[in-house]
Parts: sequence; C-alpha cells; structure tokens
Amino acid sequence: MNFDLSIVIPTCNGLHLLRENLPSVEAAARTHQRETGGQTEIIVVDDGGRDETARAIPSEFPDVYLITRQRNQGFAITCNVGLKSSRFPWVALLNNDVRVEEDYFVYQTLHFQDPNVFAVTAKVFEWDQPIFATGGKLGRFRRGFWSLYTNYDTSTPEAGEWIEKRQLLSTYAIGGFSTYSREKLEALGGFNELLSPFHWEDVDLSYRGWKRGWEVHYEPRSIAHHRTSATINAQYKKAFVEAAAVRNRLLFHWINLHSPTYVLRHLIMLGVLFVTRLWVLDFSFYRSFLQAVRQLRQVRRLRKLERKSAERTDADLSHLLRLFYQSAPIQIYYSQREVLQKHPEYKDVEV
Repeated sequence: MNFDLSIVIPTCNGLHLLRENLPSVEAAARTHQRETGGQTEIIVVDDGGRDETARAIPSEFPDVYLITRQRNQGFAITCNVGLKSSRFPWVALLNNDVRVEEDYFVYQTLHFQDPNVFAVTAKVFEWDQPIFATGGKLGRFRRGFWSLYTNYDTSTPEAGEWIEKRQLLSTYAIGGFSTYSREKLEALGGFNELLSPFHWEDVDLSYRGWKRGWEVHYEPRSIAHHRTSATINAQYKKAFVEAAAVRNRLLFHWINLHSPTYVLRHLIMLGVLFVTRLWVLDFSFYRSFLQAVRQLRQVRRLRKLERKSAERTDADLSHLLRLFYQSAPIQIYYSQREVLQKHPEYKDVEV
C-alpha cells in the first residue's frame, strides 16, 4: 500500500514555534520513510503572519515547502490551501505548537489499510509535563447539542488487542494532530470555511465524514506534545475567541443536524438558552447568535448538501458511538484533575 504522506502545518507569527518543533516533524518524516517506504513532504502555510517566517524558513529548513498568504483568514482556510498544494494520498495536519515522537506518522498511516477510515487522531501530552491532555474524543448528544470535549484513553491489559487491531474510535479527529485520507477530504470539500477563523471546524469535518459512512480512529501509540493554544492566545483577544466558539457551535448544529428528533431537541434548548442567557446577563451569546443568523443563506445551502450526501443519520452515529463506549476497554477522563487522581505517578506534578 502507498503510504506517501503530505504534512501540512498552518502558522501565523509562529516562527519561534516552528524553530522549536519542525526538527521533530522532520525526524518523524524520516522515520516514516524508513519504516513504510513512503515519500513525505512538509508544507508550511504562513497565514498572513508579520514575523520573519517567510525569510527564515527557506534558509533554516530548506526541505520544507513554504506557502505565504497576504491576509490572515484562519485555520480552516489555511489548511485548505495546504491541502490543495499537497501531492500525496494521506495528509497529516499539525499545529505549529506541536512536537511529535519519531514514530508518530507510522502508527497513524497504518490505519488507512482499512479503506473505510477517514481520519486518525493522536494521543497528546502537555508540553513539558507527562500529563495526558487529549486522546480519543467522546461524543454524546444531550440537551439539544453534541457534547464533544470529553477524552478517553486506554490503560488496561485488554486494550492491547483493540490497539493492535486498530479498533478504537473517536468522535472527531483534532485538526492540530491528525492524519486524513486526501481522497475523502476532497470529497467533503475540505474544512468548512464558514467556520473560520477557528473552533468546531475539525468537529464539523469529522462529523460529515462519519455521516458519509466512514470512520474516525484514535491511535494511542501516535504521541505528540502540545503547547495548548499558544497561537490563538497570542493572536486574538479572549472575548473574540469565545464568541467565535459559540457562533461556530451553532453553525455546526444548524448545518449538520438532520434527524427530526435531534433538530427538535436542539430548537427547544436554543429557546431555553435564549431566555436563560438574559437572566445571567450573557449578552455575548446574543451577539454570537446574530452572527450565526447572518449566515443562514450559506447554512441552508450546506445543510441541503450534507443531507443529500449522508449515509448515516445523526441517530445512527449516536447509537454506533454508544455501543463502542459500552464495549471498548477505555478510561474516560472528564477533567485534568481526574487524570491526576487516576494516575498516582503524576501526583508530584503541578497542573
């Protein structure tokens, strides 16, 4: 099987992060070539940054292909630019604030021996401490919305067989450390650019893949270390980030929820939120809601497209994931505090 791999890294004013992390990516790319016989390429897409990335990368990392964009437009659009410039059938996306282990790509690409796999997401630790940060993602539809930010990992002996057979599922592949089938990415049209500049675009992409009948996997042997939100926090104000998250959460549901009972439950909860947010003086919710409403023309177009293309319903996906959670030997983590409680070896590490 052809394991030729394109590695795409979006960046904006992140030269210091690239200098820190690109050596690990290059080392992992060489390991991938040696272990699989596949070719690799590394593409850095500079999303309108104003630092010295455009000057420094060609001289300091001559094997890296650099694309420079004049205007900053966010993660989804930047990743789509990198995708269109990539040459190989598998595309790995990495944040610029991610350091990877040498066998990172090898373990991810093995999953694509199954033609039904769309994406594979990694196991991620905090940057400078051996604390589990994120892994397989759990998704449950409750209170009218998909709840998607709970993590799971594998720690029991019986999990070994599931890992070897590559049977671990994830509700979505995190855009900053995942690998995708290029063919399936193109069939989906890449990331939904309506969700720019960031938040929920990777959830949306995976959810659409699931509903096309494909699978998203978790590979705990593919390990990365992440400086959490090093780029977003440096570039954007907190209020803007939070408003974008709420707006895109609404847009995601309006585009992708099609099962009648799910749509009804969402609308009921939306009505509840519309009242209760006023009680707590959360006016930012209403601003985000209005921003989403202004996109209703695009929402209707995308909703029609996704509904026509779907092979699974929302209820089908919810049932499939629930069966996996009930049968798989996984450990669920609801908070980082719980990680520390369940792993005594971390007791002397400050969070």
